[in-house]
Amino acid sequence: MAKRVTISLTIISLVAVTLMLATRITLIVLAYLLVLLYLAWGIYHIIVTIAGVKPPLSPQTPPRFFPKVSAIVPAMDEPILPRTVHVLVEHVDYPLARKEVVIVTDDPMGERMASILQHRYRGVVKALARREFFPTKPSALNDALALCSGEVVCIVDVEDIPDSDAFIKAVSALVNHGYEAVQLILRINNEEDSWITRIFALEYAGWFRVWLNGRSRLGLYTPLGGTGNYFWRRAAAQVGGWDSLNVAEDAELAIRMTLSGMRIKVIDARHWEEAPVRFRAWLRQRTRWYRGWLQSLWKFLPWIFRPSLLRRVGPLTLLSILLMLCSPLVVLLNWISFALTGLWILEYYGTIPPLLYGAFPFWALAPLLMNAVYFGAWFLGGKYEGVRTKWWRILPQMLFYLYVMLPLASLRALWQEMFRPVIWEKTAHPGRGVRGFVTEPSKPRGQAEETFVVEDTKVKRELSPALALLIWGAVLALDLLFIAILLANPTILSSILAKPS
Repeated sequence: MAKRVTISLTIISLVAVTLMLATRITLIVLAYLLVLLYLAWGIYHIIVTIAGVKPPLSPQTPPRFFPKVSAIVPAMDEPILPRTVHVLVEHVDYPLARKEVVIVTDDPMGERMASILQHRYRGVVKALARREFFPTKPSALNDALALCSGEVVCIVDVEDIPDSDAFIKAVSALVNHGYEAVQLILRINNEEDSWITRIFALEYAGWFRVWLNGRSRLGLYTPLGGTGNYFWRRAAAQVGGWDSLNVAEDAELAIRMTLSGMRIKVIDARHWEEAPVRFRAWLRQRTRWYRGWLQSLWKFLPWIFRPSLLRRVGPLTLLSILLMLCSPLVVLLNWISFALTGLWILEYYGTIPPLLYGAFPFWALAPLLMNAVYFGAWFLGGKYEGVRTKWWRILPQMLFYLYVMLPLASLRALWQEMFRPVIWEKTAHPGRGVRGFVTEPSKPRGQAEETFVVEDTKVKRELSPALALLIWGAVLALDLLFIAILLANPTILSSILAKPS
């Protein structure tokens, strides 16, 4: 950690010093680097999007044989655990004798429920209660893997409801098509709970149906999701299982599989799951994902440019890994990019003295158009996946989501990675995401129903389009104002950096 802090502070100090000594040149170099970065980023994702609109693999024939499938269900403080196990045992089509559910719990409540479920489904459910443990999901998965007796292992989060044909299709892709791992499409089913879940449903549809499908069709690095991934147990063992310290264990495991020459495929089957309803829960979850990607970036960056690895894996595959892991930094750079663009516009109209104006050709504004790639993938994914929310109804909230919330989560992840030890910020799952499914028990009248209604009322508070635009505009204005003040008086930097006398 000390090394990362030193490197980060050194980079920040160098940028600050060069801004003071050569303001115009530094800003021009920074702006050109951003232009080139976003052009490369946009072109790559345009190619991935074009490939991703094609249908994903849909195994139509049953597997030649039925290997035993071990479904690992990690649970901590999860009251909906019995429902998930019931769905896996009773509602997912697969020979019962070839199914196994391994529950790994870290809390007393989960331990009691897992013991009851193990007794109820004897010979099918195994319970593992951890005592001395490292409190992360990948650590729990490694412990559970030792209990699995199946040739195929899948990860099922507690809030998940797999399609009835999920096991059949996943095993068919592994057995009949020869893949080492497959990723099912994750779908959000509590879409109507808040504006965050509506955007989350579109984002997930774009991510899994379009971008991950495009990556797998092109043979590029395809990160696994935290759930809905199925793989041969020997493949996980060959690469050493999960990294217990990485809080995005799915993407990190997929990197080692890819570097080992294993193939990962997105298939046309689904796990339905629950999205965070409130901003705080969303921020903690997205921070965890971004931090895990940054952890993997620190870990694999020294390896990516090795000539031996370039020859063996190929430069395009390594580039796809690098672009994926740099996503939090690219998202965070949006604030700098927009501030520089706004600065250029102000200079164009003579509002402030020229520092950037006249230094760029007109095509330097092309990266602004690359933002359409994000929205385009989300809209296409939403169309293919049948997401009910129409994009034009929540466009202001989407702007706020993309240009305020995502960079904020990235900044928080970067801060945690530099200054905080590894922590697991767990997302609560009250079980809202499966309303309407046949597996959901009817709620009795009385206090339980009243409590549910009160909770439902709380989460229905909306962020209006006008407020979303106002907050987004305020953040961009403050960003621009800070840079304008900095440029008008560069000595502010020296006074900030100067040691007190």
